[in-house]
Amino acid sequence: MSSRWMTVQVACVYIGTVVGAGFASGREIYQFFAQFGPIAYVSIALVTVLFAWIGFRLMALGAILGANSFRDVNAHLFTPRVRRIVDFAILFMLFGTTVAMLAGTGELFRERLSLPFTVGVAAAAGVTLVTMLFGMNGLLRVNSVIVPLLTCFVVYTAVHTWVHMHPPLHALLHPEAVDSRTGFVVWINALLYAAMNVGLSVGVLVPLGGQIRDQRTLRNGALVGAVGLGVLLCCVTFCLFAYMPDVQTYAIPMGYIASHFQSWLTWMFIAVLFGEIYSTLIGNVYAIGSTIASGKRQFLWTSAAVLIVGGILGHFGFRIIVAYAYTAFGWVSMWFLLMLMFARPRLR
Repeated sequence: MSSRWMTVQVACVYIGTVVGAGFASGREIYQFFAQFGPIAYVSIALVTVLFAWIGFRLMALGAILGANSFRDVNAHLFTPRVRRIVDFAILFMLFGTTVAMLAGTGELFRERLSLPFTVGVAAAAGVTLVTMLFGMNGLLRVNSVIVPLLTCFVVYTAVHTWVHMHPPLHALLHPEAVDSRTGFVVWINALLYAAMNVGLSVGVLVPLGGQIRDQRTLRNGALVGAVGLGVLLCCVTFCLFAYMPDVQTYAIPMGYIASHFQSWLTWMFIAVLFGEIYSTLIGNVYAIGSTIASGKRQFLWTSAAVLIVGGILGHFGFRIIVAYAYTAFGWVSMWFLLMLMFARPRLR
């Protein structure tokens, strides 16, 4: 397999790992970037650099140690006590993201399909639990379809908005009803966003590096993937600016924007967003179940318990979870990445 094609694969895996329901819905991007006004484009540039740098470091760490999973790196770097804390922190974030995905499905069903919130939560939980019966064989195939569709949707939405908004520079530079700030809170939100997404991706990036091992390919893949994520972030931010202030009132802002287009595009967005939630749920629930449980029966019971408790907590609302829980995940991830930095001498 050529080095260029391997680089593209690494970039796609990186993008697919970071892009989730919060990203696709636009709520996460509004929370961390768009609410601060045009300075968001500068903070996105900072996040892009962090994605490239930290993502490569994690994959290189996996390559150096030949890691099959993050637990190999965890065992190598930390003492038993710290290792237990790190394991708990990762499980906590995976469960919190599971709650957010279930809440996102409930909001999607309520806002776009006019169905009860609980119906959306139950649908996502049911499909995920059924998938757990058959394992994870189809996960990569699902992502290979969903991620390109989501990318096409976001880019098309941005282009459509640019062509039909008059004047387009108004949307680009002067959004209405946005809290325009340039101080500490803007940059700490950018750091938290980068830390949260890389922290939640560590379970994929480390074994990816352990499998490929070629650091040049990993470096190029991290760079291409980070640039791709930066472009998608800018596209969604531009769309949010264009539809201010109305878009602020929706839990699924990109769904509201899609409702201004042809009906087929609206349905495509609903399908793509549900697919993103579905693929993220499978990965999270599988990771939690396989870590806690031993044996298929115990694994299924654990998966069911996670989905039931997560569905109940999801009724707090998608916006509240993204506003508070995702920020908490960012702080936990930042602590985790600092732990990796302090543990770096042990790698030598």
